[in-house]
Amino acid sequence: MRIAGAALVACLLAAWAPGPAAAAEGYDLLVCYPGGPVKDSQAEGAMGDMLRTIEALGGWPAGTFRHEFTTRLDVCRKKLAERPPHFTILSLGLFLEAREAHHLAPLVQPRIKGQTADVLRVLVRKGTFKKLADLQGKTLGGSMLEEREFLRRVAFEGALDPAVHFQLKPNKRALQSLRKLAKGELDAVLVNQIQYDGLPGLPFARDLEVIHSSAPMPLVGVAADEGRVPAAERKRMAEALAKMCAAGEGAKQCELFGVEAFLPAPADAYQKVQALWKTTR
Repeated sequence: MRIAGAALVACLLAAWAPGPAAAAEGYDLLVCYPGGPVKDSQAEGAMGDMLRTIEALGGWPAGTFRHEFTTRLDVCRKKLAERPPHFTILSLGLFLEAREAHHLAPLVQPRIKGQTADVLRVLVRKGTFKKLADLQGKTLGGSMLEEREFLRRVAFEGALDPAVHFQLKPNKRALQSLRKLAKGELDAVLVNQIQYDGLPGLPFARDLEVIHSSAPMPLVGVAADEGRVPAAERKRMAEALAKMCAAGEGAKQCELFGVEAFLPAPADAYQKVQALWKTTR
């Protein structure tokens, strides 16, 4: 049984190996899933299991990696500032926000249903609205609304400020937002690719339509602090993650979270979104 809502971040709960300087004390991993439905307590078991799997694949002692998980944006920012981790699994918005300050080097991207990119879409009831401009002052629901600067700068490419253009109605449960949309209790809902792919299974899916799609945006997997994790250890981690979905317990864990493979992150994968983040004001 797949855990659909948390597929991307939860499946990336894989981890890494200490280099010479950090071998004695181990490494810290921070996982941030803003607005997600997963409770911290629920994530602990899955994270621990995946960390142990990666340690075994990479030949590292069990318990080398410590992890923290949060769905709260403010808590994630505080942890990044007060105790910068060696490795991170962040939303794309947080990754762009923290990349330069924490020298984050992306190691791998997850491949989900053949894709390493995400698309955000705005859904409405058929026949109600035709374009984003028509939604000015209207209600927008969904689970992806917390990172408003990311939405403004990257997802909407500076065309509108969601905090001003819409009446935002965040809900960690995307399905609840979609049901409200179908009932006419919301004017629109923002969904990511995973949520959109789940629409055909809903009885009211035929009543909804897409009026806006973002450009494809790269999924973020595991990133490492280049200043604290040696290059050889970053390479070692990427190689271990590449084995994760191939066989054994790792394959079962990948299947559970809907991930087909972890692939090396291309050097230019985040170039466009990084430019949007920096230049859109």
